[in-house]
Amino acid sequence: MSGTEQQPLARSEAEVALELMRLVLEQAGGRRLPPSRTLALYHLCREAVAYRPEGQVSAGYLEDRLKKLLQ
Repeated sequence: MSGTEQQPLARSEAEVALELMRLVLEQAGGRRLPPSRTLALYHLCREAVAYRPEGQVSAGYLEDRLKKLLQ
């Protein structure tokens, strides 16, 4: 690796969650959610970013919560 190449900076879970949230809202047609649902979506995205197959949060749980938030 030469001195001019840079390693990509590691992103925090919060940054990844915000990017995921932006993508979800974009896929939902860019609609605006009330502040309470926006906050709930952010927390759900944080859970999704931290998701581990052996953990307590299942993929089904995340999908169900997302569907409810976007109704």
